[in-house]
Amino acid sequence: VGLKPEHYREFLDSAPDIGWFEIHAENYMGDGGAPHHYLRDIRERYPLSLHGVGLSIGGSGALDAEHLARLKALIVRYEPSAFSEHLAWSSHDTVYLNDLLPLPYTQETLARVCNHVDAVQETLGQPMLLENPSTYVAFAETAMSEVAFLREVVRRTGCGPVSYTHLRAHETVLDLVR
Repeated sequence: VGLKPEHYREFLDSAPDIGWFEIHAENYMGDGGAPHHYLRDIRERYPLSLHGVGLSIGGSGALDAEHLARLKALIVRYEPSAFSEHLAWSSHDTVYLNDLLPLPYTQETLARVCNHVDAVQETLGQPMLLENPSTYVAFAETAMSEVAFLREVVRRTGCGPVSYTHLRAHETVLDLVR
């Protein structure tokens, strides 16, 4: 279940029978405040899964070392059962975009994504999960299918896949009937 701030009190008061909560990493990268107060209490009762949207795993530039350090601190602080991130790019140079953008499935992109995943896993000291990319467009230079690309990233890096194929089928502009 995705944990939202408007539900903190309800979950703490009613203690529902829920297996675990997913939190968005970027919402908890500050050092203190009410979000951490509630999250600490919730973490005492439930396992957490941490999901990120800001690493820009598919980006053309280097990973943001400060963002990665804040992510590592969050993992040390709350010891989530798993960490996942979108296979997308969301920044260019120092500009952060408010979207998770798709990738061309090329050998160059594959090498870059694998390098980024390896760096994240080494920094965090644990395997990560990759969520299927959002696909709003198809790139002319794409050389392999999404499935082949993801399979190769998993093979090379040891990361795990998070597959949302049903959702993916509804968000794509590609004609899946053909």
